[in-house]
Amino acid sequence: MSSIRLYMQGMKTSIAGRMTDRTDFLISMLIMLLFDMIVPFVTVIIYSTGASFPGWGLYEALLIQAIFLLAKGLSFPFFFGMVWNTIERVRGGTLDILLVKPRHPLFMLIVTAFDAEDLGKLLGGATLFVIAISQVEMPGVLEWLMFTFLLMMAVIMFFAFALLMSAVTIIWIGTFRVYELFDATTYFTLYPTSIFTKSFRTIITMVIPVAAMGSMPAAVLLGKPVDGVAVVGAVVLIFLVLSYRFWLSMMKNYKSAGG
Repeated sequence: MSSIRLYMQGMKTSIAGRMTDRTDFLISMLIMLLFDMIVPFVTVIIYSTGASFPGWGLYEALLIQAIFLLAKGLSFPFFFGMVWNTIERVRGGTLDILLVKPRHPLFMLIVTAFDAEDLGKLLGGATLFVIAISQVEMPGVLEWLMFTFLLMMAVIMFFAFALLMSAVTIIWIGTFRVYELFDATTYFTLYPTSIFTKSFRTIITMVIPVAAMGSMPAAVLLGKPVDGVAVVGAVVLIFLVLSYRFWLSMMKNYKSAGG
């Protein structure tokens, strides 16, 4: 309970800081949301020209992107800010302060990194999800259960990526390019896996399971055939463990601001 209260205090502090300039806060939230809506907008344009993804209708394709944005909205405000937080603290020499706190440094990186601006992603993802799901056949109970499981896996994948990116920036100071690498890696989950080759589908499901961040949850929700859901869940957890171990190894190599 003390950890929950500490996290809630971090949220309050972050929101209070942003509320000192509400106009800037609202504009920043809107700009971030509009940037994330570019891909759905392009998808609508593609379908309006008569083109399509084989076997996927417009709202089915939008559902994939809505789920990815929804998972992103559950991740970016609440813990993904640890990446930027790590970059700034290592570069400014203030990461040392967190290391002497009576809490795990990873937890402190998350607590001090709540980003209220990214709540717009959650609102946008939820809105797009409702619009898309209302235009397709309503899923059954089993489909909703499988979707919930894969949505959890999607959030875990976001956390694993946050660990990897944060770990890299501990050693290579000011590496903002990690965001570009993240976008390039997760770009493939915005589209149906059926448009990729079989070998590439294996990579994005069984090696780096980014398909669990959008395309797979949408497929199970629509009742489309999806193989190896349990296996993908296991791969996601393995990916998380490896990411955490990598983060720990990078923290051991941290030499402090004066190192």
